[in-house]
Amino acid sequence: MATSDVLDTEALTFYREHGWFATGTVLPEDLLDRAEEVVRGLDEDRRDLRVPQGLRDFLAWPPGMPRPTRLNQYIALQYQAISDLTSFPALARTAALLTGSSQLRIFNTALIRKRPGAARQYARVGWHCDRAYWATCSSPRMTTAWVPLQDTTVSMGTLAVMDASHAWPDTTDVRALRTAKTFITEDHDLLWDRIDALRSGAVSVDVRRIELRRGQVSFHHPLTLHGSGANLSEVSRNAISIHYQDAANHYVPAVETDGTPAEYVHDGFVGRLPNGEPDYADPEICPTVWPPASPASA
Repeated sequence: MATSDVLDTEALTFYREHGWFATGTVLPEDLLDRAEEVVRGLDEDRRDLRVPQGLRDFLAWPPGMPRPTRLNQYIALQYQAISDLTSFPALARTAALLTGSSQLRIFNTALIRKRPGAARQYARVGWHCDRAYWATCSSPRMTTAWVPLQDTTVSMGTLAVMDASHAWPDTTDVRALRTAKTFITEDHDLLWDRIDALRSGAVSVDVRRIELRRGQVSFHHPLTLHGSGANLSEVSRNAISIHYQDAANHYVPAVETDGTPAEYVHDGFVGRLPNGEPDYADPEICPTVWPPASPASA
């Protein structure tokens, strides 16, 4: 068996057992340098890609207004350097391997900037599952890549995961956590108490804080609980998340826990299917990244 085959097998086994996986160094320095340059220029609100028409108002940012530490959605649709990073073949190939998918599209991309300080907006990200935000997605095989643009330590508020939480039993309490939209929460202690209470059952609560060197990437399963602490360093912590969807994924009607219709951010922006439902294969907003386009068709 070739070395690459051994590494692939080990990665897949680890991901299936733990619900996350951290790569070695897979991103080249020049790609990361270009992405960092984009981040430094965000306050100027200049873009070098033509934003899809439906997203223009959603992504509008008043000129001259400073951007706080915030979630910048659809970042790859606005800047060529970020688009090149999020479609980088080594990332897409790993996502395809971990999800067992022969074809992948991007579902969304986002930049989260954590400026130093425990009182900043998004200083802490609450424990949550990505699946809670994907109720209208038919596929259970989506995955998220988390790409830091610098060496990222615990003190900077690196990504933390609940090891093997994707495999927790589907009890009422676990299901409540998995469906809660707690990326932003006003009571982190209460959320932790709910998680910690599961220890009395058959659940092992094991927090892993994933420190990554620049060029490394972590992936996590849609049912893996994850979050992050405050950035207590003296520099900004910049990271890009890439949500990948397999070719089979499509829109399905769903309801939230309160009974209201579920909706993803871009349901009103993507193209429509013949039946009028959102098209999650819209090539403008959800481009295919695996397999990579051949030079002749690119």
